[in-house]
Amino acid sequence: MTKILARAMEVVVNSNPVTKRVFRNEKIWGELKHLVETLNEEETFARTKMHYQVIMRMILGCASTFSLHKFHAVIGKNFGNDVAVYASALALAQFHLAFYASRPLPNIFAFALTTFALSLWLEERRGLKINSSVLDTLAIMVVSMVVAVFRCDNILLLAPLGIHVTLFRVTDIYDASLRIIANVMAMVTVIVAFAYTSITIDSRHWDQEYLWPEWEVLSFNNPMGANRSHHYGTKPFLWYAYSALPRMLLIAYPLSMYGFKHERRCRSAFMIASFFVFAYSFLGHKELRFLFPVLPLFNFCAACGMHRLNLNRKKSIKGNFLHALAWMGVIVSCAVSIGVFAKASIANYPGGEALAAFHELNPERDASGHVRLHIDDHCAQTGASRFGQAYHDHNVILYNKRQDHEHDDWFINEYEKMPKGYEIVRNITGFIGVKLNKKFPFWPPILVEKDVRVKVWRKRRILEDEQ
Repeated sequence: MTKILARAMEVVVNSNPVTKRVFRNEKIWGELKHLVETLNEEETFARTKMHYQVIMRMILGCASTFSLHKFHAVIGKNFGNDVAVYASALALAQFHLAFYASRPLPNIFAFALTTFALSLWLEERRGLKINSSVLDTLAIMVVSMVVAVFRCDNILLLAPLGIHVTLFRVTDIYDASLRIIANVMAMVTVIVAFAYTSITIDSRHWDQEYLWPEWEVLSFNNPMGANRSHHYGTKPFLWYAYSALPRMLLIAYPLSMYGFKHERRCRSAFMIASFFVFAYSFLGHKELRFLFPVLPLFNFCAACGMHRLNLNRKKSIKGNFLHALAWMGVIVSCAVSIGVFAKASIANYPGGEALAAFHELNPERDASGHVRLHIDDHCAQTGASRFGQAYHDHNVILYNKRQDHEHDDWFINEYEKMPKGYEIVRNITGFIGVKLNKKFPFWPPILVEKDVRVKVWRKRRILEDEQ
């Protein structure tokens, strides 16, 4: 088992020291990879690390899809098939949900589980053969496990969810007191149990006396503690409200507000999601992926808003216009996701393209002795992962991501200049922004701009030897 985990760690963990320390979900990744390797001993369907990456991402993508399917199925069961169809259409029209659904990030492991927990919380209580509070307790337990193992920031989801199921789904004070005791005991038990498991495994793996990765993350990001996350960039307090959510939700953003105003059944979901975003806004370092736990809730509220517009469309001209405008927004959202976001993301991985260009320019079968390639931080963060490295056991290429690079033969980086003795052999372009198309016939209306982002350098002596 230790060998399996170590090998998975070598493949998945990138050069970021913080991620190295706190991202420990490669254990799950390693088990899945080992299973594929066992089934593929004769290399019948996977021959490179990239093939393994595709297979593993398909598995993770299926897990994310299943959790969303479960969530939408519960919506259809309890709120009507129309609301479920609207929620599915809105999710399909959004780029970031599909883009991140299979990425091996702790946020996505957490997303699959929290979405399943939200489906338990949303489940209709009438007609159940079990006590209705059991589903709420199970939802609390799943989110508690996520907090202890995958993403400690999901405590911002656990808190309002626990308050809602404890105080707003009770019949009297006696019932409320019993639920408080049961939910708190379940939450504490799960967190302690999984925290102990995480500490036991990670402390041994990292050869430390005591290591709880999610506690390290909490200490690193806590605004009232060390708060060192600002080293990775900060955003204004309202950035999630005016930038992140509009890009992630697109037309679902205004529709969720409309649903909150006109549909009473979705107000608790909107309040929980809004609290999560509001509380997270106090952290200076902000990223889109931090909001993934509450995206299904916003889409649910938006679907309720579309359903209300559909019911009101025949009552007045205004209602008919708003309904048509909502569907037009869905179509525009699809166009923006495919025509802008998808194109920009394809052009946003120059590091991976540079690594592929290096293998093309210096195939390992032609190498004599060890060839050293240095990969800088920018390239490591834009696609030059270990999945893109040569796979064969007789590989003689040494991939270096450290600062001691004076003996390296090749470089892929974003530097404009290099010390004497190196020469650019290829320029790699990447995404730098978008602009309006001002040339007739003005189609597509928005263009993705590219410029040189990464360069492939080679020592001159290698050039001379080849000549």
